[in-house]
Amino acid sequence: MTGGAVVDVVGGQTLQITSDHDGDVDLSLVIPTFNEADSIADLIRILHGILTGAGVSHELIVVDDDSPDRTWEVASSLADEVPTLSVLRRTGETGLATAVACGWAHARSRVLGVIDGDGQHPPEVLLDLLDALDERTDVSVASRHLPGGGVTNWSAARRLLSRGAQALGLLLLPGTVGRVTDPMSGYFLVRREAVVGQELHPVGYKILLEVLARGDIRRVAETPYVFLERERGESKVRPLHYLDYLRHLMRLRLLPLRSQALARYLAVTLTALIVDAAAFVWLFDGLDLNLTRSAALAGEVGILYTVLLLDLWTFAGRVARTALDRIRRLLGVQLALGILLFGRLMLINALVNWFHLGPLAAFLVALAAMTPVGHLLGSRLTWRPNRG
Repeated sequence: MTGGAVVDVVGGQTLQITSDHDGDVDLSLVIPTFNEADSIADLIRILHGILTGAGVSHELIVVDDDSPDRTWEVASSLADEVPTLSVLRRTGETGLATAVACGWAHARSRVLGVIDGDGQHPPEVLLDLLDALDERTDVSVASRHLPGGGVTNWSAARRLLSRGAQALGLLLLPGTVGRVTDPMSGYFLVRREAVVGQELHPVGYKILLEVLARGDIRRVAETPYVFLERERGESKVRPLHYLDYLRHLMRLRLLPLRSQALARYLAVTLTALIVDAAAFVWLFDGLDLNLTRSAALAGEVGILYTVLLLDLWTFAGRVARTALDRIRRLLGVQLALGILLFGRLMLINALVNWFHLGPLAAFLVALAAMTPVGHLLGSRLTWRPNRG
């Protein structure tokens, strides 16, 4: 794809990134836009100046969703001034994430990237992202949640929604969302080879989750940045976008590509429940220990069983590089499940003393309620893929 006239693209088509690329182009940066006519020209000039000054061979790809303010037309007017610029006007579909995928499908370089078109992503951070994308790294993410990063003038409600969305992602997709501190980031780079052949089906405004879930991502690097306030126009974030995010999480949760690991994970969780319950019955009825002691010892049996199976079977591909790493895993899952075990003991006693359930019924209710949550938390703290 080369600069010049606007290219019209019909949305809704399957988007797949091929291995074909131009070895002379280092970076293809997609700028998704909708009604950004007032700011897009300045952003294009700044990005072109930064990358050219740093000696980075690049192409800038504006993908506009047929903006009523004719953003695509304003962008294309810079074609002579910025020879590395290409403009796609997309019709029949809207959405930031799919616009990015559309731009990547037309890109020519070995590294693909995205930056918002509204000026809220500081362009100078782009060079830091490039520096972080060394030969061992597949994705380089700009994060608001690292030391040195942050947001400016966000309301308490928006901060709460953002953190809540991240917590929900950790619960549903701990192995994907847990790889980065800012899974909601829309500012990142990815090596083409890591997503070659993948059909991208993002929902709403967040494409990083799609890349992490579907791509062949070995290592992720993060760079802090401060999310800026818009100087022109108004925010396009709407409550509907959070529903789209939830839909996206659920779609990725059921990915066939993850079915084997998911089946193993669920098998460990289910059998741990059985082992835990069997140990409790033996201790409480067989050895005649009291309720709390039986539940505590049974819980510890379940924890050790979980550690063994997850380490040797479910996540066997994530090899601990050192003895210290393996100890860290053990302590991490012990901490996570130990906290939940304490909560389980409190719940058991409350069910027996306040609701007059029998000891076995109370144990089973608490076991079913607390163990799955503990397993998710334990895997989040211990078997997340290594970034280093």
